[in-house]
Amino acid sequence: MSFFFYGSGAHRNSHSFPTRRSSDLRLLLLVATRKGAWLFHGDGRRRSWKVDGPHFLGHSVSHLQLDPRDGRTLLAAVKTGHLGPTIFRSTNLGRTWKEASRPPAFAQPSEGGLPARAVDHTFWLTPGHASETGSWYAGTSPQGLFRSDDGGASWAPLEIGRAHV
Repeated sequence: MSFFFYGSGAHRNSHSFPTRRSSDLRLLLLVATRKGAWLFHGDGRRRSWKVDGPHFLGHSVSHLQLDPRDGRTLLAAVKTGHLGPTIFRSTNLGRTWKEASRPPAFAQPSEGGLPARAVDHTFWLTPGHASETGSWYAGTSPQGLFRSDDGGASWAPLEIGRAHV
């Protein structure tokens, strides 16, 4: 579960606390479950809530993450029965979703090398640095680290030195 402040008062001071009155803020609570994902939109005082969902009903959602760089892009790590593990992206706070054209996947092994590995699920999504617009990182099981430079549309193993993680 993750929560974010957004709206006209969403600017934060150096201690990561909202700097505006709570009446100017909106709260977004992201809930990822084995049965889908839900977004809860609340007022800054947490008195009024709007439920948005379910998204991906019946599918396991391991992680749901809002991009703090734009405040509207969401990425969801979803394991579906027919597509397998994949990443979905929304640029409008979940109104529409598009599947990654190339989700995280391990490279095919060379002949005579290690046995093939397959991603079981993505368990962690995180946006890159604020100066790296469109960059995202994904952690998978079995162990893998992947990077996207196009906002989550395609993913490649992260290269560390000469090794692929």
